[in-house]
Amino acid sequence: MIEFWGATLVFFVLGAVMFLWPLWQKSEHDHQASRDALNKAFYYDRVEEIQSEGAEGLIDNEQDLTQDLQQSLLDDIPEKEKAKQARHLRLTPMQWVPGLIVLAIVSFGLYGIEGSANQVAQWQQTAKQLPELSKRLLEGEKPLTQQEMQDLTLALRTRLQHEPQDSTGWLLLGRIGLANRDGETAKGAMEKAYALAPSQSDIQVGLAQALLFAGDEADSARAQNLLKSVVKDDPFNLQAMSLLAYQAFEQGRYQDAIATWNAMKTLIGKDDPRNQTLDQSIARAQLALNSAAGAKIAITVKLGEQVELPEDGVLIISAHASAEAAMPIAAKRLPLSKFPVSLALADSDSLNPVQALSSLDSVVIKARIDRDGNVATKQGDWVGVSDPVALSEGVELVIDKQQ
Repeated sequence: MIEFWGATLVFFVLGAVMFLWPLWQKSEHDHQASRDALNKAFYYDRVEEIQSEGAEGLIDNEQDLTQDLQQSLLDDIPEKEKAKQARHLRLTPMQWVPGLIVLAIVSFGLYGIEGSANQVAQWQQTAKQLPELSKRLLEGEKPLTQQEMQDLTLALRTRLQHEPQDSTGWLLLGRIGLANRDGETAKGAMEKAYALAPSQSDIQVGLAQALLFAGDEADSARAQNLLKSVVKDDPFNLQAMSLLAYQAFEQGRYQDAIATWNAMKTLIGKDDPRNQTLDQSIARAQLALNSAAGAKIAITVKLGEQVELPEDGVLIISAHASAEAAMPIAAKRLPLSKFPVSLALADSDSLNPVQALSSLDSVVIKARIDRDGNVATKQGDWVGVSDPVALSEGVELVIDKQQ
């Protein structure tokens, strides 16, 4: 804040100089202009009188009188130094002090109304909270609110401007970018941290996570190399193993993903609460594996002649255990397009890993044009329902009924 008020004072002084300088110049100009104009008017009036009196014969020394008049005019021009003194005396404190007071009130008053004094003070206060917020982010015991995340980002950027070699600061900024789903910030910050400390495992894992988030094929390959390097040096690094399993799942290498998650279960022990999450991930990968092996049902959806498609909306295709079952076993959500629409539902579309689509002998397929994208609101939506069909068979249904 000292630098801020110092800069404010400098700008105020400059403004005061700009305010007083025209007054100073105006005093000189007005004084000289008025004096010259008066003398000139007096001179020409007197010259006309002398000429008139000479014409009437009242005087016989017209030329001498004119020269005397000219000399009097020259004698009335003040010396340069006397003019300066007169100008200085004419600009009294009673003239410029009130002006400076008004200038100060208007300037600081407008800044108080339209300026960012509160934001500057908050910025300074936020910078002081950096150690506390950083500790909470790293420990994860008490999650940060959205406002606290914004404050931490601001404080970190302020600190990194003064300490660009702080690898931990760049790592924290990258993690905040990931938490906010800001891929550009996350990747840029992690790259800077990695350039400063390429051998630190937490920075390697952070960069790999940012590269996976970017979704680029080259970035994905680089992330895989980083994670394998971390696991090679530290076989118990669960975060790196979890990212490797996630990458394998996204690339369709379901057996690799299942093997990695099983290895993680062995490392953490059977009593660890994280086992439940790992079991769910394994079940979903197994469903996807079964789906790839052919557990799917082919569906063709047609549109009735009386149906008018809304400007906005989605097409929801779902498989149910029976026509009366409200909760679907599997479902897909598609944007509206030209009909007929052909697609397939598979185990990977199952909503519950415990109950896969392939676990049923037959299903009922429902198709619905959802006008507002909210599955909870159904009034006015157009629907179509099939008869029970075996998974090995294809099904064709028509959307022709309005709810």
